[in-house]
Amino acid sequence: MALVACALIAGCGSRLTADQRAALAAPQGAAGEAQPGTPAEDGTVPGDNGTPGSTGDAKPAQGQTPPGSIASGCSGTGGATDKGVTAGEITIANISDISGPVPGLFQSAQQATKAFVEYFNATQGAICGRKLKLVSFDSRTDSGGDQQATTQACEQAFALVGSMSAFDQGGGPAAAGCGIPDLRASTVTAQRQRTAVTYGVASNQVNLVSSAMPDLVKASYPDTVGKAAFLYLNADASAQNARSFQKAAEARGFTFVYTQAIDIADVNYAPYVAQLKEKGARIVYWVGSAQYAVRLQQAMRQQGYTPDAFVTDPTAYDPQYVRQGGAAVDGTVVFTNAALFEEANAQQKLYREWLARVAPGAAPSYFGMFAWAAARLFVQLAVKIGPQLTRKAMLDAIRGVHDYTGEGLVAPQDVGGKRTSACMSLVRLKGGAWARLAPASGYSCGSLIDTGVGG
Repeated sequence: MALVACALIAGCGSRLTADQRAALAAPQGAAGEAQPGTPAEDGTVPGDNGTPGSTGDAKPAQGQTPPGSIASGCSGTGGATDKGVTAGEITIANISDISGPVPGLFQSAQQATKAFVEYFNATQGAICGRKLKLVSFDSRTDSGGDQQATTQACEQAFALVGSMSAFDQGGGPAAAGCGIPDLRASTVTAQRQRTAVTYGVASNQVNLVSSAMPDLVKASYPDTVGKAAFLYLNADASAQNARSFQKAAEARGFTFVYTQAIDIADVNYAPYVAQLKEKGARIVYWVGSAQYAVRLQQAMRQQGYTPDAFVTDPTAYDPQYVRQGGAAVDGTVVFTNAALFEEANAQQKLYREWLARVAPGAAPSYFGMFAWAAARLFVQLAVKIGPQLTRKAMLDAIRGVHDYTGEGLVAPQDVGGKRTSACMSLVRLKGGAWARLAPASGYSCGSLIDTGVGG
């Protein structure tokens, strides 16, 4: 649900300075000990021309993969080398929340994984003679559903790819027990992040928050620092991330006058809005499903309460949020670490094209971009491994990925190191349309604050 954010970029990819890489490599101690980050002189990281990174974009060794093709450099086959691998197929599984209290919560991640599989099989040939086969599971927005689906996938698939579940802690023990490579769109709970075989392409860790997030908000709304409020959905992922985000903001000078968890079953948000008004909160942070964010902002509008800013995670960066909320959600500020749809790059256009083919009418999403990037990374690593594809070899390869952008689809991610990116951007909804708020271009980078939450 809540994802620590990085940045968005109009071009194709980004690179970090040596100082920013150092920030990624070493968190800045406890929340109260955080130090300012060391971005480029203008405080941002500009985009570049999309050339793959030395390790992060999983560029194969010389002679393996020529430009413009992901898999054409891999020839021959090792036959049935591991569970889910035959001479002609590699079976991958996607486990995402489709049903549950918020229907279709992460369906876009499953659709994006399917879109990449269709794209790859139709245009890129095969990986050492093997096509991709996708099996899909519904984790039902429930830890038990995630556990059951993971147990089934262990027996049917070689790897988990592009998955996204709000209660992803459920499948962690099953994944670790069978040793299945688990390359997710993102991990959202500390329990799943600690699972040895699990890696998120959105490489956030609950306890590590980039100082760029509170710093950008503070720079954009300086008069709100002493009167902040944090509300969040009372579910595992939301609660963990909200506590961590608040501690990071406090470390950067914010004072919170009101903090409140809201139960999923609660339908009356009026008392919370009354407290916001009574406490004089000037900025409201929200972490949780966008549907509940709409409910909160509608209650705020009904009581005539308008803060200087309503700040939330990328779940709100979605056409459905705008349609559902209408005027009540105008002015929403979102932190995000993926390319803006309004500033589309080549890889994003490819994702949207193939999404339209496999799921006509489906809207591209933030989570879909990370799922597509996860599927792309899986293929790149499988090509790099070669004919003798095994789960152990895949896990070893994932651990070596430290600066992955998915050809500019997402900001640089330390996938193998499981470390939150130090860079991010803000976007704002105004007049029903999203537009970049800060920085003016590229990424704003900071240090990593270790909040101690879930670490």
